[in-house]
Amino acid sequence: MKQNEFLQQAFEMLTRDEGIERRPYDDATGKIIKAPEGNVTIGVGHNLDAKPLSNAVTLLLLKEDVNEAMDTAIEIVGPAVWDQLSSNRRLALINLTFSLGGEGLRSFRKMLAAVIKSDWASAGDELRGSLWATQVDRNQTPNQGRDDRVLRLLRDDVYEY
Repeated sequence: MKQNEFLQQAFEMLTRDEGIERRPYDDATGKIIKAPEGNVTIGVGHNLDAKPLSNAVTLLLLKEDVNEAMDTAIEIVGPAVWDQLSSNRRLALINLTFSLGGEGLRSFRKMLAAVIKSDWASAGDELRGSLWATQVDRNQTPNQGRDDRVLRLLRDDVYEY
C-alpha cells in the first residue's frame, strides 16, 4: 500500500473513532469548553469562540498527530517489527497511540510482546481484556464499537472503517 493511501486510511479511521470538532471540547464528556471569563483562544489571539478551526487547520492538526503517533508506535515496537506489520496492524497501533499516547501504549506490555512475536490471538486477548477496551465508549458516536474495530485490525488483520 502506498504511503498516501495508508495515511488516508489512518485519517478515516481516526475521524470515525474520534469525531470532528472544530471547537475545544472535553474528551470525557464531549461538551464544548467555554472560558470562565473572556474567550478561548489559541495561537496568536485566534478566538475559537468567534471562529472555530477551519477544516484545513483541523486536517493539518490530524496529519501532524497521526505522524507523531506513527513515529511513537515505531519507536515502541522497533523499526524491524514495524516493517513486518501489515497496514491494518500498523493502523491498530497508531489508533492506540493516538488515543493513549506513547506511555499508554507502553503499558500494554503483554500485548506488545505478543505483537513482537506475531502472536495475534494473544495480542487480541490482551487488548480485549484491557482497561482501554472497557473505557472506550461503545454506546455513543463517534466511538461506538471502536474497541471492536481496533481489535479486528490487530487480531484479524481486517479493516472495518
